[in-house]
Order: sequence, then structure tokens, then C-alpha cells
Amino acid sequence: MESETSPQTHQTTPREERDQGTPLPTGMGPAPKTPEERAAKRTQTMIIVGAVVFLVLLVAAIVLMASFPTATQVVRDIAIVFVAVETFLIGLAMILLLFQIQVLIQVLRDEIQPLLRSVNDTASTVRGTTEFVSHNMVTPIIKMAGFGAGVQRVVGDLVSVLRVVRRRRDVTQDLVGSPKGGNKNVQAGE
Repeated sequence: MESETSPQTHQTTPREERDQGTPLPTGMGPAPKTPEERAAKRTQTMIIVGAVVFLVLLVAAIVLMASFPTATQVVRDIAIVFVAVETFLIGLAMILLLFQIQVLIQVLRDEIQPLLRSVNDTASTVRGTTEFVSHNMVTPIIKMAGFGAGVQRVVGDLVSVLRVVRRRRDVTQDLVGSPKGGNKNVQAGE
């Protein structure tokens, strides 16, 4: 059985869902392609159909009540009893809800609040331990490491200066023409 189509909405038929490649009439737009889009379209259609059915039933009930006034009085009396029972049940539910809220407040006061105090104490202890370790261990280690790095840099610079001085001395001796250690022989021959 195929559903009717109107210019405002397009309802897909089972055949169109099966044959997704079937072109639509001009001006209708593309058919939903993904399963989510098809499910959303079906949900929208079901809501519209449900609203129309509800309106039809409401109109039929009004017409029937106007046609049969004695039956309307009986239905009215039954509805009043139903509303009274429903009000009683809602009152019981409210009392139960208040009781549950009281139990929740008791649990929060007796169990959660001490737990939160314990967590706060633990956080304070961790904060104090961190400050102690930082002040008494990390800071001296950082100072010693900085001092060691400074000494290492000074020693490295002195070694490089000594190498440069030695190379210059060797270069100047080579330029003068005397072999390395030639000064000793010259001095010994004098």
C-alpha cells in the first residue's frame, strides 16, 4: 500500500525506500539518504499522524457528548472519580518524594560531609608536604646544580683559553722558524 504525497511533505513509500535511485518528481527535493534521516522522517510522520488521530478522537468525543447527554453525565462522574483517585496517588507520591529527599539530606550530612573533610585534610597535608620538599630538598639541589654548572662553565672557558694561548704560541714559534722546543737548544748552545 502506497501513501499519498502532498506538495508540502514527501512521504517515502516502501518501494522508494527500496529503490533509492528512483528520481522524485520535479520540485520535491532529494529523498533522505542516510538511515538517520529516514528515521527522523518516519518519526516526524508518526507525530503528525498521532496529532491528527488525537484531534479526530477529540472531535468525535465532543460530538458524542453533545448527542447523548445522559451518557455524558455518567462519563463525567467516572472522570471525577478517576481524577480524585489520581489526586490521592499524586499526594502519596509527593509524601514518598519528601521522605526520599529527607533520606538524601541525611546521607549528605552523615556520609558525604565527613568524606569531604577527609579529602580537604588530605589536600592540606599534600600541600604542606610539597612546600616542605620544595623548600628543604628541591631548592638546595637546584642551587647546587646551578653552582656546579657555573663551575663547569668556568673550567671549560679556562681550558679553551689555555688551548687558544697554546695554539698562538705554537703558531708564533712556527712563524719565527724555530722548531718546537728549539729555544731550549739555542739556550743550551749559548
